[in-house]
Amino acid sequence: MKLKTFSAVILASVSVNAFSGDGAYWTTEDGGIFRSATTGECVRTITWTPERAIEECEGEAAAKPAPEVVAPVVAAPVVAAQLDSDGDGVTDDKDKCPDSPPDKPVDENGCTIESVVLEGVTFELNSAQLTPASSESLDAAVAAMNKYDSLRIEIQAHTDSMGDAAYNMSLSEKRAASVRDYMVSAGIAADRMVVKGYGETQPIADNDTREGRAANRRVELKVLD
Repeated sequence: MKLKTFSAVILASVSVNAFSGDGAYWTTEDGGIFRSATTGECVRTITWTPERAIEECEGEAAAKPAPEVVAPVVAAPVVAAQLDSDGDGVTDDKDKCPDSPPDKPVDENGCTIESVVLEGVTFELNSAQLTPASSESLDAAVAAMNKYDSLRIEIQAHTDSMGDAAYNMSLSEKRAASVRDYMVSAGIAADRMVVKGYGETQPIADNDTREGRAANRRVELKVLD
C-alpha cells in the first residue's frame, strides 16, 4: 500500500506541475527540469535512455559521448621529381651528358650514341644474303630510326682478313647495301642512310683467332646527323 501511495503522489505531482514530456526528462513551464517534490530527483519520461542522460540529473553517471576518433594524418612520402632537363629520356640523376640533343639516341648514361654494332646481324657464308636471325636486331634499328625521325646514319659493313682484300672490300659494300635494303623495305627512307664497305681495314679484334674474326665480321651504324 505504501508503494502504491508513493507512486500515486509522484504521478499526481507530475500531472499538476510538469509542462512537457517530449524530451528525456519532464520539464516545467519555464523550461527547467521538473524534479520530484519528494525525492528532488529529475523525473524521466518514457523516452529516456542512458545516451540521453544529462549530468544535471544523473551526475557523473550521465552518459558521455564517445570521443571522436580522428585518424592520424600520415604525410605522403616526398618523392623528388625526376627531372630530364635535356629531354633525352634519361633523368638528371643518371644523366652524365646533361646537354645531349633530344633528337639523337642516347645510351643508359644519357650520352649521344655515335655508333653501334648491330649484334646478331650475320650473313650467309661468302654472301651478302642476311640470315633469318638478323631480323631481330635490324627491326630494333628500324624502331630507333622511326623514333628519331630526323636521324641520318652510315651503314658500315666489315669483314675479317680471310681471303683477298679486294674481294672482302666488295663483299662488305654489298652487305651494307643489304642492310639498307632491309630497312627501306621496313619503311625507312633511303636518303636517310649511306652505305659504306670497309672490308678488312678496320679490325676490332685479332684476326688470328676464330673469335677475333667473328668479331671483325660486323655491321655498325654510325650517326651522321
